[in-house]
Parts: sequence; C-alpha cells; structure tokens
Amino acid sequence: MFIKTRLTPMRPERLIRFTSVCLVVLGTACGGGKPGAPPDTSLATETPAAVPSFHILFQTNRDGGFEVYMMDANGANQTNLTNNAANRYNDRHPTGSPDGSTIAFRSDRDGNPDVWVMQLDGANQRNLTNHPATDLDAAWSPDGSQIVFDSDRDGNMEIYVMNSDGSEPRRLTTNDALDSHPYWSPDGSWIAFHSDRDGQMDIYVVRADGDGSDATRLTDNPGNDQFPSWSPDGTQIAFDSDRDGLSSVYVMSADGTNQVALTDPDQVDGVPSWSPDGSQLVFRSQRDGNEEIYVMNADGSGEIRLTDNDAADGNPRWSPSIAR
Repeated sequence: MFIKTRLTPMRPERLIRFTSVCLVVLGTACGGGKPGAPPDTSLATETPAAVPSFHILFQTNRDGGFEVYMMDANGANQTNLTNNAANRYNDRHPTGSPDGSTIAFRSDRDGNPDVWVMQLDGANQRNLTNHPATDLDAAWSPDGSQIVFDSDRDGNMEIYVMNSDGSEPRRLTTNDALDSHPYWSPDGSWIAFHSDRDGQMDIYVVRADGDGSDATRLTDNPGNDQFPSWSPDGTQIAFDSDRDGLSSVYVMSADGTNQVALTDPDQVDGVPSWSPDGSQLVFRSQRDGNEEIYVMNADGSGEIRLTDNDAADGNPRWSPSIAR
C-alpha cells in the first residue's frame, strides 16, 4: 500500500489536554474547512447487518476493577475473561490475535502497566513485557508474529514493536511528544498512531520496518484526532475527533483524504474498531449518560447499543475469532 507523504505546518502551541474520548473524522479533507453535517439520525433505529460468528472484546469495571470481557456481536453472552481476585487490578485494552486464539491486553497486576496475553477463554494469563516502565495499547501484526505497543521505558511515550512472545522489543518512534495507540495496517507495511508532536493530537503513519523517521501526518485539525483503526481492506482508517464538538467517530481514506464524520459531535463517541468483514464499526459512547458499547454499519447508519450497565464499558475491539 502506498501512503502519500504530505508536508504540514508546525503548530505554534502545544495542547496540554490529552483525552481518551475522541472519535473518527469529519466531512473535510485534512487541515481545512468546517466539518460537514453528521449523518441523518433517523437511521439510528435501523438494524445493522448481523455478523453472528464474530465476537467483541471490551473492558468494564462492572465487577469492581476493570476486567476484560467478551460478548457476541449482538451483545449477548457477556463473559468476564480475566476474573482477577478481589477485583484489585485493572485489565484493559484487549485485542485479539489474527487467528483468534490469543488476546493481548494491558494489566497492572504486577505493580505497573504491562502487556499481557491470555487464551481466548481467559486461560494462561502471562506478562509479556514485564518492565518497570509503563507499557500500553498492544496491537497485533497481521500475521500474528509481532505486537506493537507504546511505552515510556526510555523516558517518553513512544511506539515499540516486539515479537509475539515478548522478545526483542524495538523502539520505532523517537520524539519528545506523546506517541500512542498504534494500529497495524492489514498488509503489515504501516503502523498508524496518534501523537501530539505538532501541537494537538493527530493521526500519523510510520513504516513498520523503519526507524520512525518517515512518520507522515494524516490529519491536521484544531481538535484532537485519536485512536486510529485500519479497515480490513486497508483503504480506510477510522478514528475519533473532537474538532466540531465533544467527540465523534470519523473515517478517512488511508492517505488522510476524504475525512467524514459518522456520528453526532455532541454524543461523546470514540475508539472505533472495524468488524473483520469491514461491514460494521463498534465504538464506545456516552450518549445515554453512561459509557456503553455501540455498533453501527460502516456508513454510520443503524446504530445499536450492545451493553446496558451502570458501570463503564469501553475500548471495544472486534475479535477475528469465528469460534467461542
């Protein structure tokens, strides 16, 4: 896949705020113009096309501390996978391996956040990074041989790549800013992430096998653009943005053009993830007064709430697994 490099101006000021509730792209090209109108909300009652064989991973604190849960694509069979003793720990940000057999997640059960893995049923939980620094936000390479994550082990939050067994960690980005939430492209060539290196949070891509010097900025807007997620066919990136309100889910072409808002900017929607067949997006939302998991068609229609709990349900990620 070819990513077109574009020169973008440096921002004079750095935004201090770093929120984790931003969502995907407005209806303008990178860097300019007033965002387009959100999709017609009359479509919100339509039912998305069913994807019954896939599952959705998410985090929730409904049992005390945060745990990793799995549910069916329609919200049924919500199951606690981590089951930490006395809910003393926080297990978050789950992501399934390409073959569906393994889940990577972040846990602080050993005293600080590390990248952990477990089997699909929650068995054999083990620490992969086991480092005194903070290691977060794991994502798998398309062939399952590597894991990308962010870490402050060198004094600043940067993007790292390691083998899927935790060996040979390699620093990919080197910048004084915060680089976080990496996501691999389907062809394995690129890694998308968000960074505040030019002021506010924007989406960047970097070659997975490079030294980070070729980082290319895809978004350039007054707000914060965060949490990129590549479509299965590699043609689009979903993300969230607060450029026109609180936060919304957006999509754009993989080169940063054709940025379009899929959800209303006043609903606090974010952290989108594509279904394995590319037909749907799952995301978190506070539109009903509490953080819940929603799903919609890839064009923004057919929004359906999957969870309904007094706790915070967030950071959903579709599992490529086709068997429970």
